[in-house]
Amino acid sequence: MSHIFGCKQTPPTPPTTSDEESSGSTSDAETKKKKGNRAMGKKKYPKAIKYYSKAIKIDPENATYHLNRAIANSALELWKDAELDAAKAVELADQQAPAKSHYQLVRARLRRGRCLEAREALKLGLQRFSEDKALQQLGKEVDRAVALLEAKRRKEEEEEEERSAAKSAGPCGAKALTDQARQLSERQPEAALPLLEEALQAARQARQRREEINAQSLMGKVQLKLRRWAEAVASWEAVVQLEGEQFSMEVLEERLALSNAQNNLGIALKNAQRLGEASSAFQEAYRLATNGDDKVATHQASQILQNAAQCLLAQGRAVEAKGLCERSQEICLRLFGEKHGTLALGHLALARCCRAAGDLRAAIQSYAKSLELFGEKTTEDCLAELPELPNAQRLEQVLATARQELAQLVHLAEQAKASAGYAEG
Repeated sequence: MSHIFGCKQTPPTPPTTSDEESSGSTSDAETKKKKGNRAMGKKKYPKAIKYYSKAIKIDPENATYHLNRAIANSALELWKDAELDAAKAVELADQQAPAKSHYQLVRARLRRGRCLEAREALKLGLQRFSEDKALQQLGKEVDRAVALLEAKRRKEEEEEEERSAAKSAGPCGAKALTDQARQLSERQPEAALPLLEEALQAARQARQRREEINAQSLMGKVQLKLRRWAEAVASWEAVVQLEGEQFSMEVLEERLALSNAQNNLGIALKNAQRLGEASSAFQEAYRLATNGDDKVATHQASQILQNAAQCLLAQGRAVEAKGLCERSQEICLRLFGEKHGTLALGHLALARCCRAAGDLRAAIQSYAKSLELFGEKTTEDCLAELPELPNAQRLEQVLATARQELAQLVHLAEQAKASAGYAEG
């Protein structure tokens, strides 16, 4: 797991430095743009976005600023924001839009899984820049994505025909059984399992792979809730195999779904004390969540890092675990700001890593920061920001444990200080 940040990093397109499209900008806006360009050169993409945003606020009609921010957003795989900026850059520059603007727009739409819209944007770009090598190469990706989409649609049509043929099964159909199990899973998880077994059997008989995935995933979640670790491992291994066969890694939603399945498999393996396999599962989950670029900052990626850190901590690899916790905190800080509940929970995880590494001072500081952030929020706010804490009782357990662990560390620190003073005397 120590090489979790060794994933390939897709080099971002260099930002536009020409002032051809900036004749109407103020000198202050140009200063912000240049600062953004310097940040891009150092791969400090969030800082670059901040400077480009300031330039856009001063001169919102400048296409270059929107293009540069699109490039920075794409470096972080923030494809929705990248698409909006690239589209604005093309719109503002109109016939004078450079090939780079069209490229960014096509790429952002493709990465969002909107391959038909990407094809339309590519068509416009190639009309104006028919010899552009980057657009031509990207066009091959678009063609492959469109072909995959058409194949997926044909498969869905076949599955719809299968579902129609299976409707005679009525309440015994796979979807109906899974829906019934879902309603029971929160309050009566044990009662949900027999229904899910029936749902799986019905889905397999009807060859409804999507319904099989849904039933198997819910079964895995129920087994995790019941702490049936070995059974949960088997369920999530089945989900990973099914999704690997059915899903396209070119479609963002499907890639993230497989990442989530790998993450759940890692959790089950960790609790089954299969720590080496768990680390491998978290590694794959992270790769899928980031598409192999560890500059990507998403909440899913931060959660995987936290889980991976806990796994490393269980293996006695506290220093490596601390590094993953710190990376997770960086992501959450960027996404949610410094007062969000995820930061409070992250400080708690970081404190435990520091404690295991023998750094009592840093551990005490992280515990104190965690409790401080929790103390600034109501119970309702904490539960809203932290879905991993299902209820107020669980939140109070977390806080009580944190207070107890902090008190123990403070006591140890005071003992160490007293012993040092006695030795000096």
